[in-house]
Amino acid sequence: MRTYRDEHLDYYADRFVLLGLSRAGLTLEQYLASPARSELLGRYHAMRMDRHGIGFAEYLAAPERCEEKALEPEPPNPAQHRGILRCWVRQDTGLALEPIRREGLAPHWSDAQLVDVNELLAQWREETEQAEAAVAHLPQRNGTFVEPLHHHRHPRRPGGGFAKA
Repeated sequence: MRTYRDEHLDYYADRFVLLGLSRAGLTLEQYLASPARSELLGRYHAMRMDRHGIGFAEYLAAPERCEEKALEPEPPNPAQHRGILRCWVRQDTGLALEPIRREGLAPHWSDAQLVDVNELLAQWREETEQAEAAVAHLPQRNGTFVEPLHHHRHPRRPGGGFAKA
């Protein structure tokens, strides 16, 4: 069993948490045994290089080249690929089983449906003034509405509040 100084252990424990190496399936003991390799494994998992077909041994051989490759877009998963093909068949080739209705794709606004921004702002200001007028009669303290309290913090006790012996 190996023992570590407190400063050493604090430094690497903080770094372990900061890098999120537990998400890569590592424990603190594994990280302490080989920090450099563990940090590379954590980076390998964080960049999801397995999705690009890069193995960890290949990543260790050339990390810079693999990281450049990992920054390329991931290939679509099978469900996404099927959706892409469906969209392609329907839109690009014209081979759709039923014709695509284009009128539903882009909304057409008539002049009657358009709203003037200044009119909308004036309407909102008026609604705000009405809401403020509804509460204007309430008492305020430093601009904040307060509810008057109808009780005392220390209610009076019978007999002046002193216990009789």
